[in-house]
Amino acid sequence: MKPILKYMLACLIPAMMLTGCYKEPDLFEELLVSNGKVAQIAVVWLGDAKVYNAAGVLQTTTTVDSLSTVNVNIEYTSEVAVKEFKIYSAPTASGSQTLLATVPAGAQKYDAELRNYVMKVPITAPKGKNVTSIIFAEIVAENSYASSQKTATLKTKP
Repeated sequence: MKPILKYMLACLIPAMMLTGCYKEPDLFEELLVSNGKVAQIAVVWLGDAKVYNAAGVLQTTTTVDSLSTVNVNIEYTSEVAVKEFKIYSAPTASGSQTLLATVPAGAQKYDAELRNYVMKVPITAPKGKNVTSIIFAEIVAENSYASSQKTATLKTKP
C-alpha cells in the first residue's frame, strides 16, 4: 500500500505546484482602463431654493422673467481638485451649445447635510417671452478631465 501512496504523492505534488503558478486572466482589465478621476455632478437646479413636486421629486424646470438673473446650482462630489465650472445653453437637449459662463473654482461650499459641494453660478435668462433653454452644467478638474453634463430647463414667462 505504501508504494501506491508514494506514487500518488509523486504525481499530485508536481501537479499542485504547477497549478499554484497559474494566473487566471483578468477579463475586465482592458474594460476598466481609467485615464483619471472626474467630478461627479449629483443634480443641477435653478433658482434660490429647491422646488419639489407633490411626489417629492426635485423640479429642474424654472420659469423666470426675460433677462432676469437666475442661479444655476450645481451639487457635486469630487475626489480631485476642481479647476472650473462651465455653464452652457442650448435651445434643445441635442442642439448646439453656447458657453454662458466659466467660473474658476473657489466659491463652492460644502453642505454637510447634502454631503456634497454646492456651486452657484449666476446667469442671465434669455430675451423674449415663452423662450425655453436647456442649461448644461459641467465641471473641469485640475487634471483637465470634464464631468458628464447635467441639465436643467429654463423658461421665460409669457
